[in-house]
Amino acid sequence: MTETRTTDVVVIGAGVSGLTAARRLAQAGRSVVVIEAGDRVGGRTMNLDVADGVITEGGGQWVGPGQDRVLSLLDELGLETFKTHVAGKSIYRRRGRSKRYDGLVPPLSPLALADFAQLQLRLERMARTVPLDAPWTARRARSWDARTFGHWLEANATTAEAREMFTVGFSVTNAEDPHSTSLLVQLARIRGSGGIEHAFNITGGAQESRVVGGTVRIAERLAEDLGDAVVLDSPVVEIAQDADGVSVRSARVDVRADRVIVAMSPADAAGIRVTPGLPTRRVMLQRRWSSGAESKLFAVYDRPFWREQGLSGQAVTDLPVARYVVDNSPPDGSVGILLTFLGTAGAGYGQHWPDAVLDDPAVRRSAFLADLAVLFGPQAAHPTAYLEKDWTHEPWINGCVGSRAPGTLTQYTDADRRPVGRIHWAGTETATVNQGYFDGAVRAAERAVQEVLDFDPVRVSSRPAA
Repeated sequence: MTETRTTDVVVIGAGVSGLTAARRLAQAGRSVVVIEAGDRVGGRTMNLDVADGVITEGGGQWVGPGQDRVLSLLDELGLETFKTHVAGKSIYRRRGRSKRYDGLVPPLSPLALADFAQLQLRLERMARTVPLDAPWTARRARSWDARTFGHWLEANATTAEAREMFTVGFSVTNAEDPHSTSLLVQLARIRGSGGIEHAFNITGGAQESRVVGGTVRIAERLAEDLGDAVVLDSPVVEIAQDADGVSVRSARVDVRADRVIVAMSPADAAGIRVTPGLPTRRVMLQRRWSSGAESKLFAVYDRPFWREQGLSGQAVTDLPVARYVVDNSPPDGSVGILLTFLGTAGAGYGQHWPDAVLDDPAVRRSAFLADLAVLFGPQAAHPTAYLEKDWTHEPWINGCVGSRAPGTLTQYTDADRRPVGRIHWAGTETATVNQGYFDGAVRAAERAVQEVLDFDPVRVSSRPAA
């Protein structure tokens, strides 16, 4: 039988954003119920078991300087971080030649370095003209939103090498080929995340640190404190709002509340029926929202043997599968783990992996290990385990990092986060700062909670008359 509850606020979605919203509401003295469709908390975070007591992160995994809200939350929850391994030389491989290098910048040719610098300068100069809270009001918003970021790179890069570097870097951070992302969206992300170097870099950048025990521990700790306020295995089918409140119907619980926060990507939220119907801009945004199709591939070894060779485990390449590789080993180095990212469209315009690579785990494994052997020697071809995580086949999650195709930002503007009556929207996709990162998820949650509190009838009625 379906349980019935009454509460102040319902939160739909038990990822980092939804659970942070629930925590902040509880801290503000509001009762809350969190409803999650899946059988676990964490959303797009997940631990994969590697060995006894050793995990690797199947979803989002990094935090870095400038991500103040999530770092503050980690402190609040008593969670510790450790630095991504960078000691040793990295590998840059292009056109059959491998070079080892120190520091952050691969040894591009002088012309490519100059080209990379001019592209970065132009992009960051353009990004500074984009208002974070309303990027669609930028002077050139319509023309920038009418083309893809990948098309801009094709038109403005003077060397193939620099263009390839940008393509690989943004394919990893966006979880999708740059030709699927609006230029305006990318400029807003560049401004909101501290610039291109911050987005690309490990030390001093967005990939600097990982959470001890895995980033899913953020959601698990939040859920532990919320207790039975979190209801799992209960997909929401309808949100009905009226003058007195909202009714949320789900598989295991029906909840009556004053307000609801939907902490899901617009694509995922599209599966919920809303009555009365949503505004046209919100409906169309949900229909046209795209989520990245990136997978994570892991090769596990009995030890991080590349460190014995003086290598960091990081590589940037033009190899078929392993275009970006990073050392994803646990903090004690008890086992070695090399990680790469595999999308569906290929890392560049007109580049596509064969269907066999995309659809057959055995083929993916062989192709990945062949690339690792080229980079790190024959020992890399013989891991003790191979793991992968593909977010496109999750039952309740529509891919990984979300994005907007050309035209949707100027057409639908703030429909991603504008409240609809008693319905509020959270999730990292709705953040204006550090969108797509954990920090964006926390910021979006805290913004949605503030909206709820600002419209709280108890608070409004208690305000003194002017």
